[in-house]
Amino acid sequence: MAAGRQDHGRPGFDTVCRGRTRRRALETGAAYLSNILDVPAVRRGSWSLAARLPGQERRDPQVVASHPSSSERRVVITGVGAVTPVGNDMPTTWRNLLDGESGVARIERFDPDQWGVRTPIAAEVKDWDPEPLLPDAKALRHMDLNTQYGMVAGLEALADSGLQVTDDNHHRVGIIFGSGGGGMELVTRWQDTLVNRGARRVSPFAMPNLIADAASGHLSIATGATGPNYSPTSACATGANAVADGMLHIKAGRADALLVGGSEAIILPLFHICFERMGVLATPAEPLTASCAPYDLHRNGFVPGEGAAAMMIEDLDHALERGAPIYAEVMGGGSANDAHDIAQPESHGRGLMVSVQQAMDESGLAPERIGYVSTHGTATKLGDQVEVTALKRMFGAHADRLSLSSIKPATGHMMGASGALEVIISAMVLKDGVAPPTLNYETPDPELDVDVIPNEARELRTEAALSFSVGLGGHNAAVLLKRFDE
Repeated sequence: MAAGRQDHGRPGFDTVCRGRTRRRALETGAAYLSNILDVPAVRRGSWSLAARLPGQERRDPQVVASHPSSSERRVVITGVGAVTPVGNDMPTTWRNLLDGESGVARIERFDPDQWGVRTPIAAEVKDWDPEPLLPDAKALRHMDLNTQYGMVAGLEALADSGLQVTDDNHHRVGIIFGSGGGGMELVTRWQDTLVNRGARRVSPFAMPNLIADAASGHLSIATGATGPNYSPTSACATGANAVADGMLHIKAGRADALLVGGSEAIILPLFHICFERMGVLATPAEPLTASCAPYDLHRNGFVPGEGAAAMMIEDLDHALERGAPIYAEVMGGGSANDAHDIAQPESHGRGLMVSVQQAMDESGLAPERIGYVSTHGTATKLGDQVEVTALKRMFGAHADRLSLSSIKPATGHMMGASGALEVIISAMVLKDGVAPPTLNYETPDPELDVDVIPNEARELRTEAALSFSVGLGGHNAAVLLKRFDE
């Protein structure tokens, strides 16, 4: 049998990965980028792959040295992108969040009645058409929906930043892009194929596209970024951990710019029923958009969501040198585990407090300088209680002066993408001076006496903002931002 061939005549791993695909990858990347720039919502920045187009191949460096580590390196957010149930780009998402729109509706991805689903609601991405943005038909055909969302959000963030990935800097630009579940739609699809049609009908392209790091890999191919690249997985804390990790890489001198974020696409029968069996899903209300009610006395769970969120973070000097837009400064990050239970948070918020304290210690900011908190806010009885308990213990009397909000009644719980989106929301609050509301807050819980910005957006001028996430497995992550003033 010829090397690089399988007995069924399809290309094997060696063939798929060998040299002739390099030129195709360059052409694919150029196509991705030229198409994403044609979308009005992201036509705010530009970059060039001229040095990497066919006929002008990049010279691979023999040795790539890191810049010296410096605790004085500052990190800023220079570009943002999102695909959410309330908008297929970040400007639309932000506008609809401020307007109090919700993406919660009856599930359309599958027939809930066929599967005996008792809570047939979710926050799904609407009117999804990736072909204009991801024109490589072959690559798109093999991509999981999770990867599609991540690609579009990531390329929007890159376009928004105006960063050019070139022959000179590609090794200084990296991608840290995670997912809680990875390509779960592909897993279920190919499992069905295996059972019903046999092993020889399973695609050789299934494995590299269903793994959790598929989005980070495809983004590297599309952009040419060859710096630090991996896919963190920590359930609902994934996106926030990606941001915190990226900050550390830049501060350590390993990169000048990183595309960071997360994506998720698990609105599937099995996963929906798994959440039902856990007892964490909200009972459908009338209207359906009122189902998820964080911090409300009658809260009873979340609504599953999906999508992706990405941001470009950079060394401040690097960003200023090229005149990049700056949304906010990333001051600190933290990560910790409850070491308590695989599903429920520790009742006193032990891991959450540690992660927030790490972020605050790294930032050097006094707690009193923080005015806004983008909370995890899943509307579960215990989860919301733990968050408020932790905030009160950490901030003391200042907790009464904090403004909190959860966007999950609008977006649903986007799992691995939630933390990244909520960091972006915190940056937008600092930049625009307005905070999104916590929807569906009708009956205050006397045990959760905090300001949750109920039901309507509010003008809010503050110097610093905190975002935190709490995930299955006991994972906790926090990111602290500061308004950027030149």
